[in-house]
Amino acid sequence: MSTTHGGRKKGFGWRLAGNQICIKNDDGRAHRYGLSETFQIIQWLQQKFGNNWFPLANNVASLGRGEEQDGLGKAILIQSPDDISHAQGSSYLGVVLEEVGVFQWNGEKRGIQWRIYQRI
Repeated sequence: MSTTHGGRKKGFGWRLAGNQICIKNDDGRAHRYGLSETFQIIQWLQQKFGNNWFPLANNVASLGRGEEQDGLGKAILIQSPDDISHAQGSSYLGVVLEEVGVFQWNGEKRGIQWRIYQRI
């Protein structure tokens, strides 16, 4: 069982099924991210931030108005422009990518940020 990092931590499970990351939280809400979509999200973040920290950036109001800062939520929304709920799943997808060694978390509950993990 995994948990989100915010002050209101949510438990969730995830698995790879075919070419998708399938996430289901404790409330039964599901999110699915295709592996090619996930690669494009990571690639966009790499181009925007390089080795630097990037925010969660998944405020529903800001996403809806097109005013959210660059970050993980916005990167997801760019892939699925009409699906704000999909972008809000960034709090789950970020943890999944952290658990598989792609992202590194800044350790904060407020001001959650990640960076793309660099192995040397």
